[in-house]
Amino acid sequence: MRWFWQRRARTIHCAQPRMLRCATLGIHFEATFTIEWRPASRTRLNLEDLVLSQTLARASEVAQLFPAVEVRTAQDTINAELGAPEHTRATGYRCLAARVELALSENAREDLAQQQADEARVRRLRFLRTNLYEQPDLFVLDRIEKQGDWPGAQQVAQWQRLARWMVAADEWWQPILDQWEEVGQGFNDIELQNRAMLALCDALQKLKGDDSPDDSSVASSTAEGRRKE
Repeated sequence: MRWFWQRRARTIHCAQPRMLRCATLGIHFEATFTIEWRPASRTRLNLEDLVLSQTLARASEVAQLFPAVEVRTAQDTINAELGAPEHTRATGYRCLAARVELALSENAREDLAQQQADEARVRRLRFLRTNLYEQPDLFVLDRIEKQGDWPGAQQVAQWQRLARWMVAADEWWQPILDQWEEVGQGFNDIELQNRAMLALCDALQKLKGDDSPDDSSVASSTAEGRRKE
């Protein structure tokens, strides 16, 4: 009987790339392995397949923690994990050394570049929405600066309306404002506008079940102030 360290060391060269899932959706690492190991006994069949399978499984667990852009960091971490003592022993064999090399295929690199460009564009649009498009005054100034001349009152009003819509687009009451704007287009007289505002306030108060006279008086005083203007 020979002890396992007396048995001849064997080497597995896995030159055919194996796909390892990474943290970036839709992209995989291409992994090639070199494994040195010794059999602990002669009783187990397909021992080489077991060595490769278990090494691949451990590498796959670590690879899923890293995004595609960190391919070198993922490679170093996997090699450190495979070389740790608690991962070098297994039933039927002893792993002496294991090393993995990771890479991205040409298609994966193209997909990654496209994803990065898309993410950068989304970040830019979100920044512009928060700091420009949701600010009616800044949005109008930006449009005027790009247009180069005075666009006219109607165009300015449309830009301001668009900016206000962006601010309230996710609010539940935005459809009400849209409908009210369409209805209000026929109220060109100041008196009709005041009466429409009173009717809207009364309808909302009744909908809430609040018949407080204080709120009605506030609405009336507001309308009266607009009449005087």
